[in-house]
Amino acid sequence: MGRKAWIARRRAAFYRHGMKSLLALSALTLLAACATPREACVAQQTRDLRVVDGLIAEEEATLARGYALDRRTELRPRLTLCTGLSRGNDGLSTGVRYCSAPETRTRVVPQAVNLAEVQARLDGLRAKRAELSDRASRGAAACRARYPQG
Repeated sequence: MGRKAWIARRRAAFYRHGMKSLLALSALTLLAACATPREACVAQQTRDLRVVDGLIAEEEATLARGYALDRRTELRPRLTLCTGLSRGNDGLSTGVRYCSAPETRTRVVPQAVNLAEVQARLDGLRAKRAELSDRASRGAAACRARYPQG
């Protein structure tokens, strides 16, 4: 693949995926800017607890199903229409042509797991959750004391 083709593919991938990410990031930044200092403080103090809660929910779902779900990301070519300059026998010309653009897809594939190991991980996460819950409660109380207006 030549340098120009590589640049064109990267530019196309950015416009398809990068702009979506940029918009999502902008929306999150705006939402974060709306949070009061107290809310931001409490959110920071409870972040680890929310992560562990998500992991617990995932492990419980795995136990209930009897198998895990593995997410696999694949990069596949997709035929699309491209516009732009091209060099032909008669010099430079503009037009529409078919080109291949990379497309990212995520597949969910069932995965066999040892349910005893999943249960052991779940027990460890629940113990960690109890510890994080106490820490988050103390941190949230400190936030309420530091920012009493809310």
